[in-house]
Amino acid sequence: MKLNASVLTVANAISLAVLAGMTVACSQSSVTEPPSPSTSAAPIAAPVRPSPLSPSPSASTPVTTAQKQATEATPNSSPPANRTVESCVVKMAIVNDPKPPLNVRSAPTVEGNNVVGQLKNGTLLTIADDQDGWLQIKTPLKGWISKQQTTNSCNQKVERLNLNADRSTVQVVDRFVGTGLHRYLFLVNKGQTLTITRDRGPFPMVIAPDGTFLLGHEKDDQRSNWSGQLEQAGDYTIQLESNFRGYRYAFSMQVK
Repeated sequence: MKLNASVLTVANAISLAVLAGMTVACSQSSVTEPPSPSTSAAPIAAPVRPSPLSPSPSASTPVTTAQKQATEATPNSSPPANRTVESCVVKMAIVNDPKPPLNVRSAPTVEGNNVVGQLKNGTLLTIADDQDGWLQIKTPLKGWISKQQTTNSCNQKVERLNLNADRSTVQVVDRFVGTGLHRYLFLVNKGQTLTITRDRGPFPMVIAPDGTFLLGHEKDDQRSNWSGQLEQAGDYTIQLESNFRGYRYAFSMQVK
């Protein structure tokens, strides 16, 4: 019996030791460890740096006249049936790329690695050549750009207005991008009356077939209409000129 009591005492001691070890183990397992940087932690994304050629969308940058013109740009469209463009020369344009910056290429093709520079929207360009949907630019870089990614118009234009005998009114709406000269020709008979109504821009000049100015170079922007009897038969000219900045204009005319 004494031997059995000693064995029991030893057994109890072992049991207490085991229970104590389990308590310590359980206590240690309840501590939360920080995730390993190499496994659990999410990678830190590198900051996105804006391209030096494109301003940050949140940046407050001054809006230039050229950028305003590009923002107000409307797609170029063909003239109506009673108007025929006889000549059109593009000398200036404004970058207007929906996904800027605009690539400038060494040749009028997208084949190969021929990008020589990039341009921001609103940049005013001078044009050396216009061919097959491409513009060759002289400033601010030399190269070729897509014509569709610009705001442009005819800087030098001659357009024929075909006036019908039904005395209908012809509406003319256009713009200058930079400098230029627009001339609208129309054939009339002697004794007919011409009426012009200005909707926007300066009042146009009116030139008789012999080169006489019936109305020209007026600085009065308050004039809204003009009417006069035509003393000569032949081609009359309605003319508008632009300085460096360019402008939009609109007028209507009728001959009866």
